[in-house]
Amino acid sequence: MDRSVFSQRLKQLRSLQGISQYALADALGVSRTSLKNWELAVATPPLDVLVDMAMYFRVTSDYLLGLDERRSIQISFLSDRYVDVLTNLVRVMEEEKSQ
Repeated sequence: MDRSVFSQRLKQLRSLQGISQYALADALGVSRTSLKNWELAVATPPLDVLVDMAMYFRVTSDYLLGLDERRSIQISFLSDRYVDVLTNLVRVMEEEKSQ
């Protein structure tokens, strides 16, 4: 992972959401110091936090990591049935996270 790309994208996404480091750290259940270090490219988050970030910002982890320029996964080629399955899966994951 290129820490500088990750840190830039994290800062950009947080800025686009209009959320402070404190608020994002709280939403992710991490310290503000950890978040600050990720944005400064001093450290990288653990995998579970990376997944939480991707879900929070509704982007792919590959986008956050600088492995892909697309922020989201293209689903236009999927049938309605598969789109429904994916939508339900995301809904269940979000419900489990909020419990």
